[in-house]
Amino acid sequence: MVPLEVLRAVKAIASIGLATDNINCFADTFTRVRRARRPRGLPAAVTLAQWALVCDDIICSSDVAALKSEDPIAFFGPWLRRHGMAFHDALLIDDRADNCTAFRQQGGTALRWRMSTNDITEVANTLNRWLDSPAIRNTPSLPS
Repeated sequence: MVPLEVLRAVKAIASIGLATDNINCFADTFTRVRRARRPRGLPAAVTLAQWALVCDDIICSSDVAALKSEDPIAFFGPWLRRHGMAFHDALLIDDRADNCTAFRQQGGTALRWRMSTNDITEVANTLNRWLDSPAIRNTPSLPS
């Protein structure tokens, strides 16, 4: 299973947001790509266009004027509140340890994972454990 396949499976049962410490042109491009019509059946290449199709939303540091690790409340808080959630309702998958630590300190679940290094089964297993947790109960498991 590849990362986008896992996220596609999650999309049926949870919202997926891309959280990035990036400049505004990245967020603008992401939004523009999401709006573009593409024919069905494109290969599952890991491109911005493919990520944009899988993700429901984006949180970009240039839009919220905060970095994930430095001010997780300012970074994630408005998005979580807008969706009726708190940190304990959310799971962060991030390639940086400091971002994961900051998210956990606010009560969220976090997994440090690098696409080119770590095994995707680690993500699937963590997602299934998270979905089985009391806060997220009654949600179907992902395929292994």
